[in-house]
Amino acid sequence: MTKGETSFVLGIVFIIGVGIALVPTAPPNSLPKPPKVDWSRVVDNPAKKLSISWCGSPAFPSAQPGTWVQRNLERAFNVDFKPLFIDWASYGNRMPLMYAGGDVPDVNWDGDPTQVRRNVRQGYVLELPYETILRYAPTYVRYLNRYGREAWLFSSVNGHNYGVPTFAASDVFPSAPIWRMDWLRKAGFTRPPETLEEMHRALRFFRNGDPDGDGQKDTYGMCPDVYWSVWFGEVFAAFGILQQDFMVKDGKVVWGGVQPEAKRALTVLRQWYREGLIDPDFAAASEGNSPQDSKFNSGRTGYMYAYGSFSDFDKSNPNAREATMRILLPGAELAAGKPLIGLDGERRARVWGGPGHVIWFGKDVAKSPEKAIRVLKMFERFATDREMFLHSRVGQRGVEWDWNPDRGIVLLPPFDARGQDMRSLLSTNIESAYGFFSPCAIPLSETQEFLRQGEAAFRHQYEDPAWGVKNAIGKSDVVPSSASYLKDLRQLQSTTFIQIITGDKPLNAFDGFVKEWYRRGGEILTREANEIASEAKEIYSKVGAR
Repeated sequence: MTKGETSFVLGIVFIIGVGIALVPTAPPNSLPKPPKVDWSRVVDNPAKKLSISWCGSPAFPSAQPGTWVQRNLERAFNVDFKPLFIDWASYGNRMPLMYAGGDVPDVNWDGDPTQVRRNVRQGYVLELPYETILRYAPTYVRYLNRYGREAWLFSSVNGHNYGVPTFAASDVFPSAPIWRMDWLRKAGFTRPPETLEEMHRALRFFRNGDPDGDGQKDTYGMCPDVYWSVWFGEVFAAFGILQQDFMVKDGKVVWGGVQPEAKRALTVLRQWYREGLIDPDFAAASEGNSPQDSKFNSGRTGYMYAYGSFSDFDKSNPNAREATMRILLPGAELAAGKPLIGLDGERRARVWGGPGHVIWFGKDVAKSPEKAIRVLKMFERFATDREMFLHSRVGQRGVEWDWNPDRGIVLLPPFDARGQDMRSLLSTNIESAYGFFSPCAIPLSETQEFLRQGEAAFRHQYEDPAWGVKNAIGKSDVVPSSASYLKDLRQLQSTTFIQIITGDKPLNAFDGFVKEWYRRGGEILTREANEIASEAKEIYSKVGAR
């Protein structure tokens, strides 16, 4: 995941807590329920202009109504959009109050299952049967099933579907670890390490072999990012574990961080820390304030995990990580690595996978349900007409954007000015799920020709989706009780693991942690995760996902 996407997810985490706190509470039986719609009787006359209020992703807070992207879609689909552009703070503070006051836009975006369930409970969301989505957006559903079928779980509440799940094709690629290749050569390596043993040997040299040649023992092997999804992820993956996710083991959904293999990974990390291979500053870092980048870029460490991509090594880009490091550290040479080969001989790396978010329809759409049909037709058009999809993301080629082999899709003046892309609803990341009117992706086969020269080959060599392992149910907060327990349990795990790695607690503290994890809500979450996984089979059958 890129840094921008990490910040995006961190924003969602903050928003969930704030948003839930602001939502008025009421007894379950007193909550209003949107009227039912007989979708088999709904007819959408394309000749009839529809007025649709639209509250999309908070990624475009500075946009103004009337952009070319908006006007073009209005002409193509005979609609009059009433867009609502909000920022992340408004999404967490303003939207719950606006909904509670009865102002629910026709189309709404929610980033996580917790938010969807919250709005369904409050009676703001219109139920949308699978059959209706399949009828009007069959191609879109086919791509969703291919890249992110777990997103169907995000829109499912109590056996009913609410909204249209989205997917992000680019999230199937694992990140490439980044190594100081000039240091590795001094250690006798001709390529980046591919096993735990090789990695251990390289990190030992980085700490003890004076790789920067200054005569001081002032370098370390690594300083990990402390964000939960990537924190020592490569080591846990080598033991077959997603340490902060649900995973399937022996046919059951389990939490990776409480498995015996997690203890084995901690044994390795504890030894590495004792040998001084891990920069001790990592233990004092916080999410969103990790020193991993600064340590690596300044030459204090020789390895970093997560966020590595073609952009770091792009020879044609003077601002690429390798180029800028060589200015600060003459002779520095970087190399991309592959996920470690695990003890069972398989490469694994945690990925977010394709599941994205949810687009749902407000309760008042029940009065004009053809609005939902029109939106589904839009999504189907995006899935079948690449030019229309590109128009919805980056506008007109030759006017708002163009392509060149060194930079891929680039915005043209004046749209390349700072902030002008957001104001114009333009996003050059066409493989993401973050468009305002097109919060969905298209198949990777349709984006290949727009990649930078060499990027496809880099992906093939270092970011094979076959190595990616994702959460068994898409996102852990899809389980109903996640809002009550998940944040606390993640914090408990991170704190305990850091204490074990640094030696502040003995290794056998892991066994007590496991018992405490289950006692403080983990048993409930695990049970619900298995129930969700069982329900998923039925949902996938209904939507044609394998």
